Amino acid sequence: MGIESKPTPKGKLWRWDLTFHLVGNQRLVETMRDDLNSFSPSYSIWNFQLSRIFSKKFEIYLGGENIGNFKQKNPIIGSDDPFGINFDSSQIYGPIFGGMIYSGLRLKI
Repeated sequence: MGIESKPTPKGKLWRWDLTFHLVGNQRLVETMRDDLNSFSPSYSIWNFQLSRIFSKKFEIYLGGENIGNFKQKNPIIGSDDPFGINFDSSQIYGPIFGGMIYSGLRLKI
């Protein structure tokens, strides 16, 4: 969902966007660390971006991803031995990086 404000008297405006992503539980393959018929937990991700538009050619923005900082714990089985028989990276069901904040500018040439 996003809302764009109306131009101010000087023609400048703000734009913002907020996104919510809900992921339900997912069936996981049986492994040495999981029970039979195990499922991942459900989780949600929040993202946002706020932009200040100065002209048709220039704007700045600030944003954040995974604001709730959800991370899957121990996503790779046997990560200490990547060539071993127990190594398994197929059980990654969610983010492995935490929240992130960014900023930047857009310049149209």
